[in-house]
Amino acid sequence: MVDKLEYGELDLPVYQNSREVFAGLTVSDLAKATVLGGVNLFLAGDTGTGKTQLATDIYQVYFAGNKAEGGNGIFIRAHPDVDIYNEIFTKLNIDRKQRETTPSLEARVFIADEINRAPPMGQNQFLGLGDGKMDYSGRSISLGGDGYSLLIATANIGNGEFRGTFDMDKAMLNRLHVAIDLDYAPMKPTFEDLEKIKARSANPNVITSKPKDLSSKIAQAKKDISEATKAEDLETRAVLNYLQHGLQNCQRYKGVKDRVWPMGCQDCSHNTAGNALCSLIKEPAPRTMEVVRLYAESLRYLAKLKNPVVKINSTDLVFKAFELTGAYQGLLNQAELRKHYGHNPKLMAEVISKLREDYKGVSDFILASLSEAKDGRRVVKFFKEGDEFGPYDLLSEEKRGKFKPIFLYEDNRPVGLSWVPKLTDLIIKQNKKSEA
Repeated sequence: MVDKLEYGELDLPVYQNSREVFAGLTVSDLAKATVLGGVNLFLAGDTGTGKTQLATDIYQVYFAGNKAEGGNGIFIRAHPDVDIYNEIFTKLNIDRKQRETTPSLEARVFIADEINRAPPMGQNQFLGLGDGKMDYSGRSISLGGDGYSLLIATANIGNGEFRGTFDMDKAMLNRLHVAIDLDYAPMKPTFEDLEKIKARSANPNVITSKPKDLSSKIAQAKKDISEATKAEDLETRAVLNYLQHGLQNCQRYKGVKDRVWPMGCQDCSHNTAGNALCSLIKEPAPRTMEVVRLYAESLRYLAKLKNPVVKINSTDLVFKAFELTGAYQGLLNQAELRKHYGHNPKLMAEVISKLREDYKGVSDFILASLSEAKDGRRVVKFFKEGDEFGPYDLLSEEKRGKFKPIFLYEDNRPVGLSWVPKLTDLIIKQNKKSEA
């Protein structure tokens, strides 16, 4: 039986960032939550913003450092000639005249420092680390131990000042699930954090702390978090579907966004002001939505670990998880990004704010439909006037004449809602099946 983690055990020895983000969680906590959930982490930012220090702290005090020295980690500094297959994960057996895999495959955390200093072809080697599998000699080898494998990558990106770096392709970014951009003002250390750093002996280099191994407790936390995602509340389920299915909607072409997006938004009658929600963001890939589910529950787990009595709003939780997972997943309109000077987190936060406001206007109806479906009733038409609100079909004949029926579940809006009746029917069907 593995003991449960305590929040204090997750203290980072060197990196300081106490800027609060959500539900009492700080920027440092956002990174800790990725570790607990086994959600790959992308640390972006300018030189000297603490990316490598944060990654090194996690590497040393959560996973005891280098695998070859008794730890559970592998640290790879990317460069144009990097060859992780032959340098790290295999070795030459001279007697047998063939290459064999090494114990490095059993590490639980893999750090890819300055990943974009490897060219795109070289970055392809890291795809397997992101998937938790290594393809070698015609077979797929699982990485990590006890069901746990984590990739943390750092990179300087975005402002055109860097030399010797390369672009990162969509497939690689899709495997770097949560992005923390330390150049983004809401993610920067506080004044107090910077003063605490000054209180230490001056040292401009990355500091390697004494190793400590929490990997077994972390692997157990991941299992607990993964199990908790099976019991999502209605509010969480509603927002997840709003994002996944609602953002597929294209009013102009009466269907799912395809390769015409976002070019087709430029002269669309539904986007005359140029800022319609459907023109700003497209639907996330299924992998991204799975990450949102897992990361949201990871944040909830850590928030409760930090403060057992904290109140967490499920709607805000899912939107925050989506904000942190979606910024670099190719979801944002590139034309809008250029207006924001390629500032992905800033545009993502603005879009999330608009999405949350739109969802707020329809959430009462959606949650009512899903709640009724749990009780076996299909309710998709409502009445609302003042404080009076409820299913229209349950009104008496006399009262039906007083209220106008409200049916919102159509796609004649920026974020579609035709998925709600489908989900309602599915919930009723699943409940009937479980009762049989």
